[in-house]
Amino acid sequence: MDIHTDSGTFTVHGASAVVPLNTSDYLITGTSWKLSHPWGATEYYRHGWNSWTPTRWWTLRREPWRIWDKPARALTADDAATDTPTEHHSSMVTALSGPEGRTLLIGAVHASSPLLRITAEEVAASAEAGEASWLVSIGTEPQAFGRYAGVLKEEYLGERTPLRAAETLGPVWSSWYSWFEEITAEIITAEIAPARELGYGTIQIDDGWERRVGDWRANAKFAAGMPDVFAKIHDAGLKAGLWVAPFIALPDTPVVSSYPELFLHNADGSLTVTGNNWGENYYALDFSKPQSHDWLATTMSAIQSWGVDMFKLDFIYAAAVAGERTGGMPREDAYRSGLETIRAALGDEVYLLGSGAVINASLGVLDGVRVGPDTAPYWDNSERVRDPSGPAVVNALRNSLSRTWLKPLLDCDPDVAYFRTRGSLLSPEVNALTAEAALACEFAQCSCPAAWLSDEEKAAVRAWTTRFRGAPEVRQLGRYRFEINGEIIDFDPYLNPTTRVSDRLLVK
Repeated sequence: MDIHTDSGTFTVHGASAVVPLNTSDYLITGTSWKLSHPWGATEYYRHGWNSWTPTRWWTLRREPWRIWDKPARALTADDAATDTPTEHHSSMVTALSGPEGRTLLIGAVHASSPLLRITAEEVAASAEAGEASWLVSIGTEPQAFGRYAGVLKEEYLGERTPLRAAETLGPVWSSWYSWFEEITAEIITAEIAPARELGYGTIQIDDGWERRVGDWRANAKFAAGMPDVFAKIHDAGLKAGLWVAPFIALPDTPVVSSYPELFLHNADGSLTVTGNNWGENYYALDFSKPQSHDWLATTMSAIQSWGVDMFKLDFIYAAAVAGERTGGMPREDAYRSGLETIRAALGDEVYLLGSGAVINASLGVLDGVRVGPDTAPYWDNSERVRDPSGPAVVNALRNSLSRTWLKPLLDCDPDVAYFRTRGSLLSPEVNALTAEAALACEFAQCSCPAAWLSDEEKAAVRAWTTRFRGAPEVRQLGRYRFEINGEIIDFDPYLNPTTRVSDRLLVK
């Protein structure tokens, strides 16, 4: 079928059905089909598989935007089953830039592991299992992405409206980007009163509280137990958040040693390695097995009973890594079923933030997702060659601001804002950028301990949390250009500089 527009003719090949919705939008049905286009080696939108996967507008005239020469990192921060150095591809959705400001968008509506391969002649769309449906939308860039988000909202948010951080959590103080795994009960307790005074609404305890990843009991640094810490947070009128990586476990944890059958296996019977962190490989629960859901529900319910209002669910992509599943269950179906088990166990009033989340398979279950890689107290890392998934402010900003079209569907967490100069290589200029990015994404989070801040920096935090609580009006004027309460904030000169800026912004 030919689609005729004033910007050229597009031809659909191999689809089961093509249904015009109006003069600009078409619903395509098909597991594997192609759309030829007349726009040549143009600019295209590369959307990553999970939170950390490189995402941006890129060009077909250059090598693919991806993680190069780091297979262990790609296993964690990309979809190793589909990643390749020889082609441009995008997960879930892509878009092409055409003449006169026109955009062609192709996005999955219902599809298992949807993938789009882009060349100068065509876009090839495919799903791994079952029949799939897709939206083709032609218009301006905001129109096309807005219509796609609208279709997804209608499909996935009918039964449950996601909680919103601005209303539910307020500004969040997180322990990660200051204390990392060195947190103690005393450190967290000492932050409670200052956090309240600075205007935070939630204290989120990150990695470092557990005995071992997969062994979700408090370690010796929290000797009185997690309920004791959470009670103190609640007594101060704040909400309590907790980091957990519920889909994975490190070797030699009790659950792996006692119940290896709960985890993904290879065809030869060995456990499937689904990523690497903490200096070790880790394994993922196999949600094609009912007993894995039982273990997950019991574990998460027990943790929530300590008084947790908000969970940061990390490394959750691992449940969607390719492996042997009972009955050939599609891997993203398995992943989503794990999220649904958590939601059913905890109820609708617990805020769920996914990190390392598979975006399309999370809609309607998670309240928010991290939409970029980890940030860091430096602009970029020159030693991390050709890896735009690595920790750095520039990588976190680029990914996050390239995904703001998702905001009608869930909260977009761009990672923490920085205000401190202690323990940081960031300039005040970049600190201010991170604070504005949080407002643009409408998710405010910071890890700066109050004791590390000068009086001037504390005043800046207080002003920022006040602005966030005031629900600033945010309008997106361009890809990386925003208006926040009437003030224009343009990130483009930083993300797409025309001159060298790295020395001024401090690169590690």
